[in-house]
Amino acid sequence: MTISQLFLNSQLGLVPVILLLILVAGKIMAYQMRKRLGPLPPGPPGELFLGHLRIIPTVSPEYFYMRLSQEYKSDILSFNVLGQSVIVLNSVQAATDLLDKRGANYCDRPRFVLFEVMGWHKTLTFLRWGPSFRLHRRILQRGFQKSNIGQYRYLQEREAMELLRGILDKPAEWEMVLRRFSTAIALGVGFGIKIETDTDPFIQMAEDASYALGHGGAPAGTPVDFFPLFRYLPSFLHDRSLKFANQWRFAITNLRDKPYETIMASRTRVQSLVQEMIDQRESQVQQGQSPDVSEEDIKGAGAAVFAAAQDTTWSTLVVFILSMVLHPEVQSKAQRLLDQVVGRDRLPTFDDRPNLQYIDFIVKETFRWSPVSPMGVPHRSLKDDVYRGYHIPAGSFVYANARAMTHDETVYTNPNDFDPDRYFPLEEGGRGEPLPVGQFGFGRRICVGQHFAEATIWLVVAVMLSTMSIERGKDESGAEIMPVVELTGGLTSHPKSFPCLIRPRDEKSCVVIRDAKS
Repeated sequence: MTISQLFLNSQLGLVPVILLLILVAGKIMAYQMRKRLGPLPPGPPGELFLGHLRIIPTVSPEYFYMRLSQEYKSDILSFNVLGQSVIVLNSVQAATDLLDKRGANYCDRPRFVLFEVMGWHKTLTFLRWGPSFRLHRRILQRGFQKSNIGQYRYLQEREAMELLRGILDKPAEWEMVLRRFSTAIALGVGFGIKIETDTDPFIQMAEDASYALGHGGAPAGTPVDFFPLFRYLPSFLHDRSLKFANQWRFAITNLRDKPYETIMASRTRVQSLVQEMIDQRESQVQQGQSPDVSEEDIKGAGAAVFAAAQDTTWSTLVVFILSMVLHPEVQSKAQRLLDQVVGRDRLPTFDDRPNLQYIDFIVKETFRWSPVSPMGVPHRSLKDDVYRGYHIPAGSFVYANARAMTHDETVYTNPNDFDPDRYFPLEEGGRGEPLPVGQFGFGRRICVGQHFAEATIWLVVAVMLSTMSIERGKDESGAEIMPVVELTGGLTSHPKSFPCLIRPRDEKSCVVIRDAKS
């Protein structure tokens, strides 16, 4: 046996001992804290040493948390994973009270070791609280403030027209057409890059990154997140998530590097968020100043726009299509309104939005019915806190369960039904239920691009319903196929493939689409 093998064996032999010491110390500290600050929120019994590691489902845990909330009659739950405190908030009230009103204490993120392995560096979503986070948020807020998103209107309307033409030409490839649209929007805003063809390599790059995000495991929820040294073990000792992270690292690396390299290699400078940062950096260097942003900062900010805008936009649009297939009555009502307000001789634009409230409600119901990030990315508490008599330890991972909030039976009647009418006031025949909250996060970690995202989804919903008929697929005998609702797990969630037929409402729609000017 070589010296290196002896060293490795000795290191591996120490791992159980180290784990045991950490867990025992954690339990002693937790006991002392409970005596001083009160009990933890309710939760199921855990296993000795492991806590709830083997109890919490690794896939779609949001449903598990929802069931426990009903069982314990509590919208705040507590778990322990290998000594790490995990708090789950299952109501808008609890999330607002803690993540919004006490945002200064819940502004941090855990360390996402698995995502570090995958290649995420200096990306706003995963940054810890501190100067880098504040810098990146300030950069992105400047471009995505509600008052500033009008600057992207041309891009949104141009790509919405391309989407319609893509479906008109290749109706069977509607998922790819939606992917092309969401990729074009993300690259256009973030990098000023235009997608020219359906075979553009950036589309495949976006699909690869989407797969990596959706299948790599929950943020701060895999073994290597709790024990970072695991990443340095030999590959044959890696668990599934760590093997996946190493295998799909290329997808995230491409996402960060390739668009940036494309901009730097281009002789034409197109206005974009990344180009603004590049220009600022170059100007400061030329003046002999220390630049505010590094090359890694620029890549990270660009990757944040690309990953967030592309994947969530695509996922949300797939949810919308599935909803229309399942609920043709909603589609018919929307089309009658569009015909009345817009007519049949042109496409809807943002100027029509004030007169198309039902389209807004369809968008809100799409967000509510199937939130594309059901568990979101966990916050981390900086100090001990007490809420409703429960102790929330410092350093807790705090999840806001968007799925539970948007399907809260105390707030929404028949929450599993897709029903935009629920938002109309009682005097207008609706139920006066509140618009969904939580799908874009909370507090100082709320999505900076939420207004732009809503506007983009609204436009696609409006132009598609104005010109297209979204129908159920048919089997060989001509019978309609009712889709089964199956959702993927992971950081982002979307419906699995389902049969669908999308075609123009009539010849007039074909003419409007082909004659529309970008």
